[in-house]
Amino acid sequence: MAESKGVLYGIGVGPGDPELLTVKAVRAIETADVVISPTGKMGKPSIAFRIARSYIAEDKRCITMDFPMLSLSEEREALDARWQENADAIHAILKRGENAVFLTLGDPMVYSTYSYVMAYLLQRGLAVETISGIPSFCNLAARLNIPLTQGEESLGVVGMTEPIERVRAVLDAHQNIVVMKVSAGNEALAKELSARGLEQHFVMVSDIGMTSQQVTTDIQALAGKVPYLSTVLIKKGGFGGFAASE
Repeated sequence: MAESKGVLYGIGVGPGDPELLTVKAVRAIETADVVISPTGKMGKPSIAFRIARSYIAEDKRCITMDFPMLSLSEEREALDARWQENADAIHAILKRGENAVFLTLGDPMVYSTYSYVMAYLLQRGLAVETISGIPSFCNLAARLNIPLTQGEESLGVVGMTEPIERVRAVLDAHQNIVVMKVSAGNEALAKELSARGLEQHFVMVSDIGMTSQQVTTDIQALAGKVPYLSTVLIKKGGFGGFAASE
C-alpha cells in the first residue's frame, strides 16, 4: 500500500448557493494547501470552483484537472491513462505532506467526478476523506417546500445519461422520481411523462440557487432546450397542497 502524509478531501459544494456549503467543507477549504477542481468549459473555472470562490483565499494554490467521464466514446485505455495521470499529480501533492481539496457539485457520492478520483486514489492506499454536500434534488425539494417522500412512498433517482430502458424502469417502479442530468435527454423524458399522463406531475428547476434559477411545470419547456444544470422531480400522486413553483 502506498503511503501519503497529506489528505485529499472530496468536498461537495452543493447545487449553487455558496451559503449551502457545510462548516466542515469551508474549514477544509480554508486550511488546505491546494484546491483542485475539474476543468470548466472553454477553459473557464468550473461551476464548483465558482460556487466555493468566496471561501478560497487569493493566495491559495488552485489547480484544474481534466477529468473525462468514463462513459465517453473514447477508448477505455486512453481514458484510464488520463485518469492515472491526474491520480499521479494528486499523489505527488499528498506525498509532499500537503492537504488538498477536490471540489465537486452537489454531493460527492451522487453522479460525481470525484467518485472516480476517490476510487483511483484509494486503490493506491492514499488518505482520502469525503465531506458530504447537498444534492440538487434535496435543495429543489427544500426551496419549493415539496416533500420528496412521505409515509411509505418510494423514491427513485435516475440520470438521463442512462439507457432509456432503465429510465422507464425507474419511472414505473416508484411513486416519486428524481431525474438528474436532464439536458442529456430532456425530449425523451418529456415523451415518457406524456405517455404516462404525468404532464402535470413534475417540476423542473434549473440552476438551483443561482441568480439564473428557473422553475417550470410546463411540459413544452421540458421538451425544449433546457440548461445544463437541470433537475426534475416527478410525483405521481400530484403535488397536493404543495406548490410546484417558488
